[in-house]
Amino acid sequence: MNPLPPSSPFARGILIIVLGLNATASPALHEITWTDLAPPMQSLLGARGIDHASFGAYVADVRRRDRERVRDGDLDHLMYYALQSSAFTNLPPIEPATSAKAFAQHATIPPPVQDRFTALTSALRDRAHDARLSYFREIVERERASGTPLPRLLSEQYARAMRSLYEKEFAATGDAYQRRGLSTDTSVEAGYVVYLGLAALHALEPDRRVRRVLVVGPGLDLAPRTGLVDVGDPQSYQPFAIIDALVGLGLADRAALRVRALDINPRVTDWMTRAHGTRPRLSLISSIAERDGVRFTADYREYFAAVGRSVGVEQRLARAAAGHLSKSIQLSAGVTDAIDATTADIVVDRLDERFDLAIITNVFPYLSDRDLLLAITNIVAMIAPGGVLLHNESRPLVAEASHALGLPLLHSRSAVIATVEGAKSPLYDAVWLHRVP
Repeated sequence: MNPLPPSSPFARGILIIVLGLNATASPALHEITWTDLAPPMQSLLGARGIDHASFGAYVADVRRRDRERVRDGDLDHLMYYALQSSAFTNLPPIEPATSAKAFAQHATIPPPVQDRFTALTSALRDRAHDARLSYFREIVERERASGTPLPRLLSEQYARAMRSLYEKEFAATGDAYQRRGLSTDTSVEAGYVVYLGLAALHALEPDRRVRRVLVVGPGLDLAPRTGLVDVGDPQSYQPFAIIDALVGLGLADRAALRVRALDINPRVTDWMTRAHGTRPRLSLISSIAERDGVRFTADYREYFAAVGRSVGVEQRLARAAAGHLSKSIQLSAGVTDAIDATTADIVVDRLDERFDLAIITNVFPYLSDRDLLLAITNIVAMIAPGGVLLHNESRPLVAEASHALGLPLLHSRSAVIATVEGAKSPLYDAVWLHRVP
């Protein structure tokens, strides 16, 4: 079987760590130091050219580089929105991967793309309220603060984003994700593999109870690189899906559960902070559709039908795209108040807290081997003794690092989301569970 690509709309990366946090206190952030690394991890980094003397400079370079990647990720989403959205134009949507291939062949901006840029420019200048467009208006205004004309900004970012997307889709280089912008993509399907991992944990340890949860990389559905559905406002729903799963499986009591969302992009954490005291209506829409021989599995359909019942009331979605599973969840009072958010870079930052469970999905593929080792070190340092790490990263280095840190494997399994007629393998993901000593 071939795993889902990390940036696919139904496999958005999330890193979720289940922690116990004071609802009012903001835990201190600490920057990783060489002495924070266990000797086996120091050896793994040393084999990759990082030692005590060079470590401080490397950490500083990570911060600089990741700030640039967050910016690139925002602008990637701007391009995907410009190409696909139906909110600001009636022009036909353009598949970003197809556009990337055409740009690689001709190195010019095709007229249909330019027409969409013209329509987007008009929409950005119109101050009419549209929540999704407002995010992109803020991004554009930030970029234009230096005086860059909007047509030039759109043209330059289109060229950059299409080159990056072409490398990912068609050049098949093994480290393409590690150089791309940091996406905020998230999806309902991403929560499915986490749910299956948590269900396995409950089956293995029925007496385990979780009170403290951290979500790193929960995401915000601004505009995926394919299959944009303009329904509802931008939202982050992975933390709510985790609460729903933990409570529904009997792993946690909702009243006692605390979640901290940690994301490198402040747009994500700002959304969660602003959600406090409110009852958002989540628009849940499958990122893939049943067409062209794609069929959801019965297990995934069952998950979609049930998700949200422990955190809110299900309602019909007013509008959804053909072939997509869809529904709306009106969150119950107090659910958003169980979640606090912190902006941080998991590669070089750790919180001064200890957590019961850590879950990371589709974040590691964006990290180089060296960054991956640092991120794992920070994650494990934030998990309480006896806690559990849940991830979906198949790179052998994760297993090597887990062994170096003494994390025994509890369980692993595949999660088939859909079958594809005529394909060699279904659309699937996988999950691994490790116990922290």
